Amino acid sequence: MKKIFTKLLIFLFIFISILSFPITANAQEDLTIPNWMVEAQLLNTGDLHIVEDLTYRFNDDFNGVFREIVLDKTSGVSDIKVEEITGSSSKLYTQVEKAKKGEQGVFLVKEEKEKLIIQIFSPSENEEKTFRIGYLIKNVATKYNDTGELYYKFLGGENETPIDSFAVNLHLPGEDTSNKVKVFAHGPLNGQIEKKTEDTFTLQVNAVPSNTFIEGRVVFPKEFISLSQNIVDKDNYTNILEEEASKERQLEKKAERKRILGKTFGQASLIATASSIMLLLFFLILFRREKDGFQNYDRTTIPEDCTPALACYLTSSIVSTDTIVATILDLFRKGYIKLEKAAQGKNKSTKNQPYIIRKMREPDGTLLSHERHFMDWFINKIGNGSLVTTDQIKDFNDKNSTQSYKLHANWVKKIKKDAVEKGHFDKSKRKYGVFFLVLFIPLLVLGILTLVYGNLWGIGSIVMAVLLFIYGITLLYRRSDYGYKQYKRWVAFKKQMKNRMNMSSQQNMTTYPQDISLIYALGLGVGNSIDKTFMDKDDHGDGFYDHNSWLLWYFLFANNHNNSLSKSIDQSWGGSSGSGSSFTGGGFTGGGGGGAGGGGAGGF
Repeated sequence: MKKIFTKLLIFLFIFISILSFPITANAQEDLTIPNWMVEAQLLNTGDLHIVEDLTYRFNDDFNGVFREIVLDKTSGVSDIKVEEITGSSSKLYTQVEKAKKGEQGVFLVKEEKEKLIIQIFSPSENEEKTFRIGYLIKNVATKYNDTGELYYKFLGGENETPIDSFAVNLHLPGEDTSNKVKVFAHGPLNGQIEKKTEDTFTLQVNAVPSNTFIEGRVVFPKEFISLSQNIVDKDNYTNILEEEASKERQLEKKAERKRILGKTFGQASLIATASSIMLLLFFLILFRREKDGFQNYDRTTIPEDCTPALACYLTSSIVSTDTIVATILDLFRKGYIKLEKAAQGKNKSTKNQPYIIRKMREPDGTLLSHERHFMDWFINKIGNGSLVTTDQIKDFNDKNSTQSYKLHANWVKKIKKDAVEKGHFDKSKRKYGVFFLVLFIPLLVLGILTLVYGNLWGIGSIVMAVLLFIYGITLLYRRSDYGYKQYKRWVAFKKQMKNRMNMSSQQNMTTYPQDISLIYALGLGVGNSIDKTFMDKDDHGDGFYDHNSWLLWYFLFANNHNNSLSKSIDQSWGGSSGSGSSFTGGGFTGGGGGGAGGGGAGGF
């Protein structure tokens, strides 16, 4: 339990750390706009003269930038001027009819589908550049009987380039001496409106995401645009104020509703989080492991004589070429098969020495199901029912790769099934695992909704949902007390065998193990190249090779992964002895959008 609890705490710390830092972007944008400054002067003709300073940050290779201006509810755009600003100096760009990528110091103006595109040619890479774009928007203001109105999108929802800072300084043609000027803005709710002077107002927004519009709506004395030709014969001052007041009321209602729901969801998340913590602690205590005297266990011997493949599964190791070779050696040890050298052609290299796996007796009930499947797979499916050669194994897998994969996959499934049937896993806890997985969904949804409505208690619900999900998975695949003890013993055995086999001199060979622990170590991926002189020594004891003939083959295969048996298996199910199948588990308001203009900026 302590180990699981530690892992849960580590995951909880990482998860909270991630949520604690706002993620502005999952990856660096190729192009961003750190600063977009607009100087907008409303003229007494109702036209709007705009000068924009756009600073682009290029994080990749670009041929230039563009500015898109939507012409909706205007009489067009004129007097376009483009400059590049460097410090206190500027470089004037020339308007041309045609330009190619790679050109510099020129710009194109294209009109298409109710919008104007200014294409500025200035090859750039990993740098910042500031461009000043000036233009005149005609007849954008409206003159009513009782008021004048400017309703304009300074940035359209079409813009796909993120902006760090966006600001508009709006200059009116007259001063607000009678308090008749009213300024409204629509867009991101973090935007602010500020009155600078009697004739200048500022709209400021930071961190503007892509596809977000920003528009201003200003009512003022109609005398400000006395020369305007865009005249509407009706009173509209009161209607405009009521319309904006209605938007403000809707925003307030929405904010109040969000506050109430946030509080409600927050309380629910708090209760759910506390309940989940108590529930998790209760089950951690209820299902805690008993101490088993593990420290007194002899780590130099195998925990049990199951099979190398089963030991591999129990330690969540990789089924590799070594695991298959270990299974062959184990069946050899048990007397079900025998290994022999096959006759070799005259022109064959000794490196390609073929071998024979010969069946000595029929598989019976003393073998586990995955062992019986293994013999059927090699002897019957690949071989002729009595034997199989390494050449046949290679040919079969070359010509029947799909069937070979299925036979291998079925073998792995039977290993897992045998592990369950031998009592290594606790099926009785699976219903609790399902319970926690089902509980994960509403708890996660509650946490997300709580965060959406601005209450940080949602983080607790999300964290606990994830922890309950992880714990539910562990209960689905929970080892029994017996299985857990065996798992710890097998892991300790594997570690001990690695230490014992880490030999660097002939003197250490006397400590090299010479029993079936070698087979299990090989199945767990633990092996070492054995000094050839060790195989030639005469002091192994009488009958060493006679009574333990599998040991001779072990040294042959463990010492050389380039033999035909290992290679035929390697080429079929893993590519190398280290690979294979793994066993796992005063601001803006919302609304709006009815103003003239729009558009965005980007690169090409």
